[in-house]
Amino acid sequence: MPTVADILYDRKDAPLAALPPTATVREALQMMADRDIGSVLIIQGDSLLGLFTERDYARKIALKGLSSNDALLMNVMSAKLYVVSPRQTAEECMGIMTHGRTRHLPVVDGGQLLGLVSIGDLVNAMMNKQRFLISQLESYIAGDLA
Repeated sequence: MPTVADILYDRKDAPLAALPPTATVREALQMMADRDIGSVLIIQGDSLLGLFTERDYARKIALKGLSSNDALLMNVMSAKLYVVSPRQTAEECMGIMTHGRTRHLPVVDGGQLLGLVSIGDLVNAMMNKQRFLISQLESYIAGDLA
């Protein structure tokens, strides 16, 4: 089963989508649109403070009629986070996401923020692993493997 480290390695050159807590919701939305992602980490220095997601926008800004130009991330971010280590498997992460009703998991190792995995990342990793296993089984059945 693929691990979080495997997923992060595959996109090691991608910059971390992060903003300070004093950034506006509008800035976060622009970053998410520019990068075609669904969340932004909220960090101050080396500290992970929270996460702002499309779901946060829908429930905490749009439904309440607030302005994304004026609202600060520190006031609308999700501060209760489930975090994972790079050693955890995609399957373990899916269980955490299901239990916590979340779609994004920050990856932390030794107190250092390494990245973020989404439910899409996990599904893709699991599907790639299944494709590999299927191709190996097909080759074995066809007698292609020695």
